[in-house]
Amino acid sequence: MNHCNCACGQVERNQRIVGGNVTKLHEFPWIAALTKKGKFYCGATLIAKRHVLTAAHCIEGVNPKEIKVTLGEHDRLSKNESVPVIIRKVKRAIRHPDFSLSNFNNDIALLEMESGVDFEAPQIHPACLPGNKMESGVDFEAPQIHPACLPGNSLDERKPTANSLRKVEVPILSEEECKSAGYSASRITNNMLCAGYAEGKRDSCQGDSGGPLQIAVARPGKMEVIGIVSWGRGCARPNYPGVYTRVANYLNWIHAQLGDDCTCNL
Repeated sequence: MNHCNCACGQVERNQRIVGGNVTKLHEFPWIAALTKKGKFYCGATLIAKRHVLTAAHCIEGVNPKEIKVTLGEHDRLSKNESVPVIIRKVKRAIRHPDFSLSNFNNDIALLEMESGVDFEAPQIHPACLPGNKMESGVDFEAPQIHPACLPGNSLDERKPTANSLRKVEVPILSEEECKSAGYSASRITNNMLCAGYAEGKRDSCQGDSGGPLQIAVARPGKMEVIGIVSWGRGCARPNYPGVYTRVANYLNWIHAQLGDDCTCNL
């Protein structure tokens, strides 16, 4: 695996994520927005200087030349961002070869930008990928101990997509809990993980697809991206948690696609 000597996953210390709150300015500096013909349609995560991570269904049937990656943006409608946003054209879209549109298994993709970004910019920093402690196929136990932060723009299907980036805290479910929810057990593969409350109310939603599900790690102020927003029944419906691509299962595939680009590991 190709690692650079740079920091990743750094957020402001002592942050507390609560249901549906607007994020602080550049609180999660790896969040990217994908636009097509000028319109926002999916999220993504910056993981290296030239690559963002997203869901395969976000690029299904889309000409990569029509996609642009926006970084460092807090409010899509604001004309007064404190620092300029960064917009990159896409050079190449890399969809996982085993992605299934029928059940969304292997719902993961990378977008290579035409030019890299500068991690010295105050509003742009990469996310951390899962470490060795989150090996492929490992379930989380005691989900109440592992709240995940879910940044996005559409946390309620009854409301229009928000202009500002929002965040919500959701518990991660074990594979057994996920399969015993409202979905057919056969629909949930070991490449997926579920997060959400039994009563619903807080979840990812339309427009959040491709964005990250992330958890705080032992090091203060650090987070790792463990999931990619993939699918679900509606948004925040009781007994239908959000379903995410389990990033830990794809670390070798991700690094194989990066070429001479590298992820940060500090």
